[in-house]
Amino acid sequence: MPTNPTTPGPAHPAGPVDPAIMAARYRHGAGASRRGLVVAGVVAVLLLIGAVVLQATTLTRPSVRTEDLGFTVHDATRTSVRFNVITNPGTTVRCTVGALNTSFTEVGFREVVIGPVSARTTSHQVDVTTTELATTGSVDTCAVVDGD
Repeated sequence: MPTNPTTPGPAHPAGPVDPAIMAARYRHGAGASRRGLVVAGVVAVLLLIGAVVLQATTLTRPSVRTEDLGFTVHDATRTSVRFNVITNPGTTVRCTVGALNTSFTEVGFREVVIGPVSARTTSHQVDVTTTELATTGSVDTCAVVDGD
């Protein structure tokens, strides 16, 4: 047979709850909702403006890419690297060319400035001084020189 509890339950308010009191207590009012929407809208607009600015600066800056064509190991002190630079005519680029040994350790590198180039694709050969016999040579990086 179930027993009835002898402890009284929580007290209930005598009348209806005032919505203004509840809104102030829990910050669930129409003003809070509007403020949240305004803040979310401002954040969305700022993110959109940032994305447009980033895209515009990326599109206006010339890009550069390279194609390795080959290398020649002359001796323990010199390796020649042949490569193409593909970029907009009139652009100047700075490239780092490297030579590696059998352990893939860099044994030589050289930084060269190329340009302003006269055609979209230009061919280049760079001699790299090495500290020991290299087994490969290639372009590590190429980047557009600021100011172009």
